[in-house]
Amino acid sequence: MTRLVIGVVLVAMLMSVGVAVAQGEADGQSWYDRISISGYFQVRYVDTDQSGQFDNFDFRRMYVTIRGDIDSRNTGIITFARVGPQDPNIDLYNAFVDYRIQDQYRVQIGQVPTWFGLEAWEGSSVRLPLERAKILEGTPAGLGFWWQGASDRGIWFRRMPTEGTTCEPMLVLGVWNGQFRADDGNDDKNLSVDLKWDRPWGQFGFSWFDGTFVDGQGVETDRNAWDGYVRLRPNTLAGPVGFQFEYADGELLGADRDGWYGQIVYDVGTGKDTLYARYQEYNATIDSTNFADFDSWTVGWAHRVYDSSQLSFEYTDGDWSRTGVVDGVAGDNSEDMFAAQWQYAFR
Repeated sequence: MTRLVIGVVLVAMLMSVGVAVAQGEADGQSWYDRISISGYFQVRYVDTDQSGQFDNFDFRRMYVTIRGDIDSRNTGIITFARVGPQDPNIDLYNAFVDYRIQDQYRVQIGQVPTWFGLEAWEGSSVRLPLERAKILEGTPAGLGFWWQGASDRGIWFRRMPTEGTTCEPMLVLGVWNGQFRADDGNDDKNLSVDLKWDRPWGQFGFSWFDGTFVDGQGVETDRNAWDGYVRLRPNTLAGPVGFQFEYADGELLGADRDGWYGQIVYDVGTGKDTLYARYQEYNATIDSTNFADFDSWTVGWAHRVYDSSQLSFEYTDGDWSRTGVVDGVAGDNSEDMFAAQWQYAFR
């Protein structure tokens, strides 16, 4: 993207922020009445047959979010996170301000979680499968478009749907580094567009972004993708049955990547128990001699023990087929896993 285009977008967004600051006003409440702390953590026992991994008690995720509605227009959000064995430290994950220009227009500035698609955008605390689809996250094997996490640094402008309408989406326009939570490695910035519809029966939407990524050796490659998704919630149009489908396609680290998943959900009717089954595919291709394919079946049961706690049991039967080396991994292997997880949320 040219510097002129990016500059125009940044100026427009920053002017919006200025309007928000100028219009901000106190409403009489004390500042400490507007501070809240929430979060969750996930602990698992994992039985796996993956090469180089062992059966393990795994402290998979922890998020602690501090939220401050200091006045009627400005909200500050800071999140500290610990994400999995590949990222064992507690780091600053999100740190941004949300300015409400009007009820319909808002701006986020800082280190912000992505608005891309459904699973990459949706918090893991409310997702039924224990891991995101390979095409969206995909660690440790197979790199998805958000394999280093959902947050990035930049500025995002949101237009909310007009109240009372049924056809307008939420529109999100973003300009960001494209380096996840790191400083940028070049002058180019990523641009993104997200359209999200929320209905009583579920959700659907489309996302697109385009930019570059600079790896640890200073090599710059294209990083771009588009995504489409739809979700039908249980107990709406199809009785206790719900479903979810998402497809993403793009380019990352010199490889063309695409993947999708389809998921069926069944509400048992107890108010606490949900059964789910998912099938997914993931493909990464550098050339005719370097490509990787993955497919898997996942079945699971989520049981809400208390309002604060959820117990999940899940089994995944997955298989890799590789030619050459993609993402530093060679050879075929299975990725079968049984996991039992306890999730505790607080607020």
